[in-house]
Amino acid sequence: MAEVQLRNVSKRFGNIVAVDDLSIDVKDGEFVVLLGPSGAGKTTTLRLIAGLEGPDAGDVLIDGAVATGVHPSDRDVAFIFQQYSLYPHLSVFGNLAFPLRSPRRRSSEEQVRARVHAVAQMLHMEAKLDNMATHLSGGEMQRVA
Repeated sequence: MAEVQLRNVSKRFGNIVAVDDLSIDVKDGEFVVLLGPSGAGKTTTLRLIAGLEGPDAGDVLIDGAVATGVHPSDRDVAFIFQQYSLYPHLSVFGNLAFPLRSPRRRSSEEQVRARVHAVAQMLHMEAKLDNMATHLSGGEMQRVA
């Protein structure tokens, strides 16, 4: 993991203030939960960290380096929603390998296989790597996502 810091981050969508002057520090290895009602800015905050949105003010730091303006694929950050999405035509292996095969990552197929097997072991999914995503239980789908 990495330390993530938000320094006075704000994000607006037109007249809607989604995130207002938010500053938080998430230490390496720390577990943090964002709670709040619909529209409170939880998803926008995650999108700002991942680089899918840019802040209107403030900075996002990852491991002490300013990540504001860094392309999302270069941040090595991901998040999943409660309603996860898998590629139904791919196996568990294919779903796990898909982002690793991105041209921006430039990973060899050997590296992809090694990472997929390491993640599958961590998720206790080694026996399911050949299963199609549509043949998994809800909990298994969430782990793959």
